[in-house]
Amino acid sequence: MTDVAAALHRAGWTTQQAAPDVQFPGEDRVVAALVLDDDQAPAPALVWDERYGWRTAASRRHPITKGAVPPSEGGGVRYLTGGITPPPGDVVTALTTTDA
Repeated sequence: MTDVAAALHRAGWTTQQAAPDVQFPGEDRVVAALVLDDDQAPAPALVWDERYGWRTAASRRHPITKGAVPPSEGGGVRYLTGGITPPPGDVVTALTTTDA
């Protein structure tokens, strides 16, 4: 996750190269959020879920839904390909393509 955060920073979508905000919402699940705070970022935030991998979030303020329930695609949410631990460059590429 730290490598993805660094790749997003190098792409210019975050002003700080910060580690993800990791949360443990219960049921032995792990999720993390990375806010993309640049105005030109392709999404407000990214969320990593150990069950599904990376997805975009529709909100910078609340990128992880209550109880970490995975939202359906649409309305600013898009699941990115590459499994749960894709290479950082693959995450950047998936964000820059609209047909992913």
